[in-house]
Amino acid sequence: MTTAIHPSAARPPMRITGSVIGLFLIACVPAVNAEMKPMSDQEMGDVTGQSMLALDVTESGGKDFTRYTVGAEADFQMNMEELAVGETANGADVAVDHLSFGHIARQAGDQFDGNNYSAGDIVPFIGRDPYLELADDQNGDVVGFRVGFTESRGTLSGDISSLTGRLGIDIVDGGTTKQGQLLQDDGTANNQRATHYGLADSADCSPGGSGCAPLSAFETLEVGERKSDGGAGFTNNFFISFQNEAVEWNSPEGQGSVQTDAGVFLNIPTAMRVELQELEKDVVSPRSRTEYIDRGEGLF
Repeated sequence: MTTAIHPSAARPPMRITGSVIGLFLIACVPAVNAEMKPMSDQEMGDVTGQSMLALDVTESGGKDFTRYTVGAEADFQMNMEELAVGETANGADVAVDHLSFGHIARQAGDQFDGNNYSAGDIVPFIGRDPYLELADDQNGDVVGFRVGFTESRGTLSGDISSLTGRLGIDIVDGGTTKQGQLLQDDGTANNQRATHYGLADSADCSPGGSGCAPLSAFETLEVGERKSDGGAGFTNNFFISFQNEAVEWNSPEGQGSVQTDAGVFLNIPTAMRVELQELEKDVVSPRSRTEYIDRGEGLF
């Protein structure tokens, strides 16, 4: 699968039609074949549960936010040959080759998310309650939208060459845990089309430098929130957004917010923690197995 989205250079007000929302809902709701029969008042009174589709409308920072949430869980392992979004003549906001969600256990006894897997088992990426959220300005124009999961956990693999957004990997420097930063190839902290990751105050991204690694060295990321035992718990801040002006997106659970600039923004919370010296390796986090057939491309 190959995906490419090309925004116009002027970034005019976005027009989101009902077909976009419809496609989102179709993608999230599994197909069901059943004969419809009327229910009696007694039967209807015995039914309880959560609505399949929830609608939330809020106001923040002078913008109106409308979020459509589907009450469903998706457990999947998916491969994409190429993802390129926000492309211009100078590159892309987000560019990832061989993108995969979830992975395949290499050997018996592999552990992830508290479960044991046999060799060849799929270790799925889990996404709960997917949503589509729109941001309107005071004139009623859609200035941004995002797609994400209210809760998610799993592995994300790929060859990342460009990333606009946020990547939550802790770096341990001399026993002190610090939050890493997205960097440009000269070591400056800048999350716009970043190519490297490391410590902004001391990074040297030149060949043989220290405190910095190319994003391609992080071949597999553990999406989630770090638990006390070092494992990955569910996160509510994994999303991709598109906006033609700065938008501050609130967490679906009401815990914090993420500030984004115009363009495409990919927010990747992870449970990962690496030692500073590991950034000098060619591969910081090796790629998990994502295909059943060895095609000689390092995906097996």
